[in-house]
Amino acid sequence: MACVQGKSLIIYFQVHILLNLCFAEPQLDLPPLSQSSTPRYGGYGLLSSTQSSINSPGNQFDRNFQYSTARPNQNSPGVFPVSSTPYSQINPDISNNGYPNNNYGSSTLRPDDRNRDDRIDVNNDPNFRRNDPNFIRNDPNYVGSNPYEFNNNNIDERLHAVNLQQIRDFLLKADDQASKECTNNVAAQWNFETDVNDATQHAALDAQQRYTLFQRGLWEAAQQIPRGFIRDYPTFRQLRMLSIIGPAALPPDQLDRYNRIINDMLAVYNTAEICAYNEPFKCGLHLQPELQFIMSHSRDWDELSHVWTEWRRNTGRRIRDLYEQLVDLTNQAARLNNFTDASAYWMFPYESGNLRQEVEEVWEQVKPLYDLLHAYVRRRLREAYGPERISRSAPIPAHILGDMWGQSWSGIVPFTLPYPGKTLVDVTPEMIQQGYTPLTVFQLAEEFFVSMNMSAMPPDFWALSVFDQPQDRHIHCQPSAWDFCNRHDYRIKMCTHVDMKDLVTAHHEMAHIEYFLAYSNQPKVFRDGANPGFHEAIGEAIALSVSSPRHLQTLGLVQRSVDDTAHDTNYLFTQAMDKLAFLPFALVMDRWRWDVFTGDVRKEQYNCHWWRLREQYQGIKPPVLRSELDFDPGAKYHIPANIPYIR
Repeated sequence: MACVQGKSLIIYFQVHILLNLCFAEPQLDLPPLSQSSTPRYGGYGLLSSTQSSINSPGNQFDRNFQYSTARPNQNSPGVFPVSSTPYSQINPDISNNGYPNNNYGSSTLRPDDRNRDDRIDVNNDPNFRRNDPNFIRNDPNYVGSNPYEFNNNNIDERLHAVNLQQIRDFLLKADDQASKECTNNVAAQWNFETDVNDATQHAALDAQQRYTLFQRGLWEAAQQIPRGFIRDYPTFRQLRMLSIIGPAALPPDQLDRYNRIINDMLAVYNTAEICAYNEPFKCGLHLQPELQFIMSHSRDWDELSHVWTEWRRNTGRRIRDLYEQLVDLTNQAARLNNFTDASAYWMFPYESGNLRQEVEEVWEQVKPLYDLLHAYVRRRLREAYGPERISRSAPIPAHILGDMWGQSWSGIVPFTLPYPGKTLVDVTPEMIQQGYTPLTVFQLAEEFFVSMNMSAMPPDFWALSVFDQPQDRHIHCQPSAWDFCNRHDYRIKMCTHVDMKDLVTAHHEMAHIEYFLAYSNQPKVFRDGANPGFHEAIGEAIALSVSSPRHLQTLGLVQRSVDDTAHDTNYLFTQAMDKLAFLPFALVMDRWRWDVFTGDVRKEQYNCHWWRLREQYQGIKPPVLRSELDFDPGAKYHIPANIPYIR
């Protein structure tokens, strides 16, 4: 997972593509909020991308940021079947502007005085209590109510108090069931990713579909609760977050269309292949591992240009029409969630009044350092490829930066190091010599956190995590940290190698577990990062500390001193080539989509605007001429997957 430090923190994440449309009727076992009940909804299709919900099905953080979610079967350790527990009908009927359907009123008249003249002795009439400051304290029907929750002490506010307690009861029951449903879903995803086969895949899809239907029902319930009178902020915020479910709010037919468009675009992306440069009969080269290897290791200008161009011809250009349809559906879903457009929906989790301006301000603080890095790298590339190909004052051609997208420049570190004679620190041989195993790597990570007075890993972590590649089954090896939504089961899935890279990754993933533990006592809707950048901020802060040469010396993995200017400069340079270079790319990814969603950029300007932003922020340009027949944003996974990037 390429991550960055600073105020603007970036994460990648992928999503499971969930197929099929289900029309079962979701039923939720939650307390009614009124005296009557009316079923209000049928079945709805599932999401193809879990990013679309603020209330994600669980908290699973991996190197591409997938979300998964599980309830263990006590009879079968390690196996977590999908629950078949029936629901009973939810009943969120709130009418009369949020009041229960009781015959209360706010009139100062007694019932038998309604047809009389308004002649009331306000000093002696027991029903006239509006100006009594101790009304709520003294009324035996409302003993225990907090009088300071109301601006005015009138009868209407007594009803608000009653209704607020009903809403809190509703949220408590909803929280309990949402946690169980989340646990059930996480378990099914875990089973699939740790034992990939048709049966576990179908179970995972079914569980995700069931969880989506549950969220839809909860969303419909929350939508009917008026929030305007609620002065208790945590209650208000829970309802606000429950009322946002992203594309799942679309009508069934439109949700199905949304899913199919994303699935079709990702099918193009995931199956794209090209032919080798100057070898027209050597075809079938895929992004991983062949094309990425060429982009990071080849120094042949023409070969890099061929691979760069062909990849975009076989991905972005083929999905442009589909993406234009997706934009319309994404905006429609945002409006159903009470946002003006999808850019506002994507920015909502940050709870900022003006996220775009704040991001720009942060970028202006970072930009001077980036400009220095850009100038240095351009000079070294000019030395390598010649002044006829790279101007000293023009943007850098995007295909020679060591990566298919120019997002990370780590691929060109070997021939751009400031001190090429000083090798970078690599403790892999020492780890092997000292007998490190995947288990001891994670035990070392735990010691690191405990030494800072953080929590030790709970028993379930050591009993149920997967640290090594199993020999008897296929497993998705993407490193990931999992929260099973039950406040005790937290795990990591990682095919750990005994090397320096995975030593750092193990600390990064365990940092996610530490964050899970830190907010484990919150309601389900709050059991997530403070905003989408926080989890990666914590993980990367830890990773930077662990990978520093000085810390590796304290672990006994570096036997000689490397505390000198040359080593330090090379180390900081490699960090900058990965993380600093990545910042403007991530900013462009979402800045472009914000402009698309708001309508500031028309469909016939998509590709032109993309390269305008990339030159403005990154200082790079395409190696060949581009046109609006091309759709170069679509050559990056997160565009067809419709996943936010600046996190």
